[in-house]
Amino acid sequence: MAAPMVDVQRKLELLHMTVFSQSFSPCGKYLATGNNYGEIGIFSLAAALSIEATEENQTPIFIFQAHEGPVYSLISTNRQLISSGTGDIKAWNWNELSKKGCKEVWSRRPAFGTRLDIPEINSLVLNQKDNSLLMACGDNSIQVMDLENGTFTVSVSRP
Repeated sequence: MAAPMVDVQRKLELLHMTVFSQSFSPCGKYLATGNNYGEIGIFSLAAALSIEATEENQTPIFIFQAHEGPVYSLISTNRQLISSGTGDIKAWNWNELSKKGCKEVWSRRPAFGTRLDIPEINSLVLNQKDNSLLMACGDNSIQVMDLENGTFTVSVSRP
């Protein structure tokens, strides 16, 4: 009896799912999407866009839980997929994701002070000139992280 309930639950989740973010792999063969349930789905573009594609080919090749809350933003570097959620950013290696592996490479939390409400990180931008990651946050702040050493170098807040 438990299996049909799980199917019903997943169908309800799919009905109410919102995709907030997407990013292509550096090789252009995969598309990652992040949803309101904190999941990242990896799609094979060749399979999904093939002339002979079936409904099954147009579903993710795998899905994994990335954050406790929504995945607000995704961005790709030459090697990694980086995602943002509520107060945290995480990274996975694309070579592992393409093999259906989801081992987290690193996770960081910017310092948001002593606030009780940890803001969401709504947008990610990669600055390739200095290998930094810019984050626009729900508390009207911008955080900058050096991707080389994982430290936060700048934090700018607006009232």
